[in-house]
Amino acid sequence: MNIETYRKSQKFFYHWYFKIYHQLKIIGLENIPDGAALIVAHHEGGYDLDNHAISCCHPTRDIHVLDWDKYHYINSSWGRYFLVGGIPLWLRGGIRWKYINPYLHKKGSQYPSLVCIFPEGNSGTFLNRHILWKFFPGIVRIALKYKVPIVPAALIGFQKASPILISIEQEHGPADPIYFPLITLPFKLKIEFGTPFELDKFYDKDLTREEEFWIANRIIRPKIAKLCMKHRKVLLQKVDFKMKKPDF
Repeated sequence: MNIETYRKSQKFFYHWYFKIYHQLKIIGLENIPDGAALIVAHHEGGYDLDNHAISCCHPTRDIHVLDWDKYHYINSSWGRYFLVGGIPLWLRGGIRWKYINPYLHKKGSQYPSLVCIFPEGNSGTFLNRHILWKFFPGIVRIALKYKVPIVPAALIGFQKASPILISIEQEHGPADPIYFPLITLPFKLKIEFGTPFELDKFYDKDLTREEEFWIANRIIRPKIAKLCMKHRKVLLQKVDFKMKKPDF
C-alpha cells in the first residue's frame, strides 16, 4: 500500500473514530474560505489527537498540517505510520518554502489548499492546559508570503481526552511529552473555526523579526484566545522575546 492510499484509509478511520468515540462537534465550517487559507490553531493534548482531528474534520477538503520534520513521515516511523500526512516544517534554518508552495502558491500543484499551523510549537501539560503559549513568527511569514486569509481555530477538550502528564524540555525544539493514560479517553471534543482575517496592511512590507513576533502575539494570538474563551478559561503566557510594533 502506498503512502497516499494509506493516508486516505486512515482519514476514513479517524473520521468515524472522532464522530463516534469523541462525538466531535465542528462549529463554523462556513468561515473557511473556498480558496487557499492558513488555519491557525493552538496545540492541545497528546498523541497528536488535535492534529488528526483537524486534518479530517472538513467534510469535503483536506487540511494539511505543518508537522515538525523530526516527526514527519520523511524522517520518522511515528510520522509514517501514525501521522502519515502533513507538510514538514523545520524549526531551525528557516522555512523550506518548496514544501509549502504546492499548497499555497497560486501556481502550486495542490493550490488552493487549507494548511494548518500550530504556532506555539508546544502543547502544555494537563495542569497548565489553560495557558496559550507565545506564538513564533513563522505563521506571519507564511501568511504574508502567500497573501492568504488566516482562519483562527479553537480546539476544545483534547487535554481531557489525551492529557499530558509531564513535558521533558529539549535544548532545541518542543518538549517531549509523557502521556497518561496510554489510551485516549472518551471525552467530547469540539473544533470551532472563527472569522477569517488578513494581514493585508503588512503585505509587501520589509519586517524585522521583532515586528513579526509583535504581529504573531499582538494581532493573531488574541484572536485565538478570544475564540477559546467562548469555551474555557485562557491565560496568556508572557512573551519573553523582544517585540516591536510596526510603524506603518
